[in-house]
Order: sequence, then structure tokens, then C-alpha cells
Amino acid sequence: MAKTWVFVAGAGIGYVLGTRAGRQKYEELVGKARDVMDRPDVKKATQAVKEEANWLYDEGRGLVRDKVRGLRERSQRDEVAPGTDVTTPMPATTTTPSYSNGIGPAVTE
Repeated sequence: MAKTWVFVAGAGIGYVLGTRAGRQKYEELVGKARDVMDRPDVKKATQAVKEEANWLYDEGRGLVRDKVRGLRERSQRDEVAPGTDVTTPMPATTTTPSYSNGIGPAVTE
């Protein structure tokens, strides 16, 4: 969808810059755009979209904030206690790759 908008914007700019009466056409396009944006139904729809976007932003921000808090609390809880030996390696596990599913590597223990 974004590629479509970029194409349309590029085509519009190319049209305006490529025509002899580019400035006049530009002013006409701007005038029509202003007329559309000044319509009450467009203003109402624009306001509704802005409110929805703000709500979604606030919800997302809250979710991220809660997730970061949870990770921070877990990190603080999982910190190594003083005097704990952290040099002992984890026990090794042996795994053998298997391609039995035909899609990609699968690990079996």
C-alpha cells in the first residue's frame, strides 16, 4: 500500500513539474485538495481517525511499558546472589540434526 502511495505521489510530482502550465495545475490541485479537506464530513472522519490513532498509540505504549517493567523486574529477580559461583558450566546436551520433516532442520535429543 505504501508503494502505491509513493508511486502516486511521484507521478503527481512528475506531472506537475513536467507540464508547461505546472504552476497553474499545481494551484488547481491544491485548491481542490483544500476544498475536500474543508468539507465537514471529511473533517469529522479525519478527527475520528486521529482519535483512533491516539487511542491505539496510548494502548501500545501502555503494553510496551508493562512488558518492560516485567522484564526489568524479572531481570532484578534473576540477578546472581553475592558469593554464587557463576563459573560452573551448564550441563551439555547432545543434539543430532534431523531433516525428516522435509521443511528444515529439526533437533532431536
